[in-house]
Amino acid sequence: MRFRTMIAGLALGTTAGLGLMSAPAQAAPTASAGADSVVDTKSVQATRHFYSSHWTLGECQARGSYWLSQHPTWTAECAPGLGTDGKFKYHLYMWY
Repeated sequence: MRFRTMIAGLALGTTAGLGLMSAPAQAAPTASAGADSVVDTKSVQATRHFYSSHWTLGECQARGSYWLSQHPTWTAECAPGLGTDGKFKYHLYMWY
């Protein structure tokens, strides 16, 4: 019986101690009424993202056209360069 009381006291003490050591929760800052929406902010912060590598410029442009048909607000770019295998390729980058 005494052993159970010791374990229960130890568990309670540890829980209370950890609770006192944790930082208090703070509210997140609120957005002002005139703030831009998430969509507006995302369009402003559009960046270039690598999508794929292709052997020919035609293949690269075809893949870019496919994605532009799916997402008309994006922009495609085919840039020539070396692939990770050291061979010349066209790299498709999507701006969104």
